[in-house]
Amino acid sequence: LTGVTGYLTGVTGDTVPPQVTQEQLRAAEAALALKQDLIDRLKAEAERQRAALETIPVLQAQADIYRADFEAERAAREQLHGQREALQEELNQLRLRLGGDGA
Repeated sequence: LTGVTGYLTGVTGDTVPPQVTQEQLRAAEAALALKQDLIDRLKAEAERQRAALETIPVLQAQADIYRADFEAERAAREQLHGQREALQEELNQLRLRLGGDGA
């Protein structure tokens, strides 16, 4: 407290009553506690953000795998559909030929 009083006396050039110094000290300590709380909360948030950033590449890799799997399944379905259409057309042609030969 003596250091604070000396500092305030040096800054203002006047003698500061001890009551004012005590009030200022309490206010400064309260402000310091609030700042420390803010720092702690910001550090915790930074840690949460860092952890989230570490999971992004893993999730991106999963999404890439799912996308590739989906595209492969779609290509296979399209190919099967094309084969089915070709077989259906071939069946229709054979039926026409069989129907024409028997007449």
